Amino acid sequence: MKTILLILVLVLPSIQPARAGSVAGTGGGLETTQILNNIQLANSYAQMLTQYQNELMQYETMIKNLAAHPSGDMDMTFNTLISNQARVMAGSKDIGSTMTRVDQDFAGQFQSTTAATFADKFRGWTTHSSDGLKAMMLNAGAQRENFQSDEDALKALVEKNRASDGNLGALKTLGEINAAQLQESMKLRDLISQQQVAEGTYLAAKNSQGQARRDAEQQELDNTMPREIKSMPTPRQKSKTTW
Repeated sequence: MKTILLILVLVLPSIQPARAGSVAGTGGGLETTQILNNIQLANSYAQMLTQYQNELMQYETMIKNLAAHPSGDMDMTFNTLISNQARVMAGSKDIGSTMTRVDQDFAGQFQSTTAATFADKFRGWTTHSSDGLKAMMLNAGAQRENFQSDEDALKALVEKNRASDGNLGALKTLGEINAAQLQESMKLRDLISQQQVAEGTYLAAKNSQGQARRDAEQQELDNTMPREIKSMPTPRQKSKTTW
């Protein structure tokens, strides 16, 4: 949240309306608007990931407590943990896939190599996140492709370990999955922050260039203005109440 607030404070006041025939008038303004939209979208995803991380840390504590003091209906407890972890996993993957698509579209529309690079990074994160579950399934003698969803795969993996090693074995498996997912969500959030900083830096530099161009245009106008007009007094205006 701090990242986007800093970007908006630094960039928004310096954004000027595009002049006819200017670079902004031929696409620069659209590019700036799209970047700001992307920053806001990424910020909402960063907040979601922070919520996911808090949930995963709660699950970590729950799993440790259950391992030390098993209680209640363990079948229901396992189902709840599996469902929640699958939901977080799916949500994180959706964020990674959406960020990949957004950056791909931006790179294609504005020929941005930076956006293309981030698209590759988000695609790599999504693939790596999926490979983690696949590897755990393989170690347990199963194939992720044989299940329709991550939740079904997680349930099969936990049940397999529970059958062979009891509740403690199943809780250990859930703990490993939870820890891996927590690390992946932190990596994804860091990647989003990196993109926001890169976008903010680009906008700041672009606006600085635009201000320099406007200053040069004003100086040229002043140099060509007749001396008589320059020396004319500025008429006084009555003060008006404004916001």
